[in-house]
Amino acid sequence: MVDTINRRRNTAVMTLCVFVTIVWISVVWRYGFDLADEGFYWYGAQRMLHGEIPLRDFMAYDIGRYAWGALFMHLFNNEGIIAARMSAAVFQLLSVAMGVWIVLRTMDARFSILTKASCGVLVTILLNFWVHPYYKSFDYGASIFAIGMLILMATSLSIKSWFGAGAILGVLAIIGRNHGVYGAIAVLILVIVLAIKLADRRILPKIVVAFICGVIVGFSPTFVMAILVNGFADAIIVSVRDLIQSGSTNISLSVPWPWTMAKGNSGWLVFLMRISAGFAFIALIVLPVVALIRVARIPLEKFSSNDRLMLALGCAGVPYAHYAFSRADLTHLSLSIVPALFIVLSFGMHFKRPLIVGVLLLIASTFVLTQEKLYLNQLIFKKQPSTISVDGTTLYVTHFEARRLDAAEYALASVPSAKMHFLALPDGPGLHAIHSVKMPVWEIYALANRSNSFEEMEIRQMAAARPDIILLSDHALDSKEELRYSRMHPLTYKWINQRYHRAPVAPEWAEMWEVYLRNPEAE
Repeated sequence: MVDTINRRRNTAVMTLCVFVTIVWISVVWRYGFDLADEGFYWYGAQRMLHGEIPLRDFMAYDIGRYAWGALFMHLFNNEGIIAARMSAAVFQLLSVAMGVWIVLRTMDARFSILTKASCGVLVTILLNFWVHPYYKSFDYGASIFAIGMLILMATSLSIKSWFGAGAILGVLAIIGRNHGVYGAIAVLILVIVLAIKLADRRILPKIVVAFICGVIVGFSPTFVMAILVNGFADAIIVSVRDLIQSGSTNISLSVPWPWTMAKGNSGWLVFLMRISAGFAFIALIVLPVVALIRVARIPLEKFSSNDRLMLALGCAGVPYAHYAFSRADLTHLSLSIVPALFIVLSFGMHFKRPLIVGVLLLIASTFVLTQEKLYLNQLIFKKQPSTISVDGTTLYVTHFEARRLDAAEYALASVPSAKMHFLALPDGPGLHAIHSVKMPVWEIYALANRSNSFEEMEIRQMAAARPDIILLSDHALDSKEELRYSRMHPLTYKWINQRYHRAPVAPEWAEMWEVYLRNPEAE
């Protein structure tokens, strides 16, 4: 009877939290736009809708998120910004719901329905708050589903449960192979803990084999595509090879440790916001270790639901910390923060103070994220964003992004038919998504040095497509001169200057784009 009442309460709270997420998304979905990173997702989903294959036909993440986006574009019969954002929003809704469920399942009958509801709403707001930016909801949500997978494994040592957990990890790997790797490392840590704590270890080989079989089943759509889709298997092999050769998953940034921050002239509030981000990076390292140390002291047979949650969080937190430190900015911090948030909430539930802890986490999160969130900048610092129209939809964006888009659209409007025959490099897939125009290159977002043979292949595609206008942003990524497009792709840059002539642009737009017009005499 108690279990039935508890389930009904949890269902009611979950329904409330789903409603809160819907309201949240409806309020903030118009904020922000990014021609580069957002375009990387939006353009990829568009191209898959048109029959192209990620990795094979254009530079991409793994196929999962693009298939998801293309599905929604198909359902809405629209490939614009609304369909792209709606697809990510639904995944965000599912991910947040999973996160709330994870928390609620550790709150037994000792907590009143009011406390559960209040805690559920707090967690809902907290999880939605950390989705940054929206098109990364797939990576953010993957970490939450990975925690759910680990809880399933820590709760039940049955073959069925571990097979199901493996299937979850296989699906997460379709969203991103990095999540498959992080999940596998987390499971390895869990298996080591169980091998130490179990009195009878004979079940371990059986459930590990079941888990591996589940991974194969969950990841099977990729295997099927590799067999049936010509060139897809080769594209996967090449992408793995390039990753190994590069030796990193991201362009690294210095970690913003609190002791490296200077106050400057921005005031104490901004200074506190900056150092709070540094403490968040410290928490990513410390909290998973604390969680594992805590559960190491408790016999397995005495584990409560909170202890199992803590074990899962400790296992997930260790590998996901790597994701944040691979590129130490607030975006990657956001994608790695969930295990740390839940560990703090877990301690709050252990001491029967989940609401107080939740409120404190929300306040701390506000300090960390305010400078990155346009709507918080508008609310707290009264900074008004710029407005742009994308696909007939009004969006609120940074002044820089608005000027960049205005400059690009002005340049395209200056050449007849250019909007159907242009190329934006190195980070303009969003501009192609706005106009639903295919990019005549594979590397739609250039972030690294390429070999001469690769550049020559791209040049052949450009020469065949003969775009009327090329918009080139030759900025120094992360203020590093070696990361200018002209430095990373010298052959392509030389080819553009030989086949195209550079057009003058307004001084205020010169830092945004170099504009090149096709020169028929040079062909």
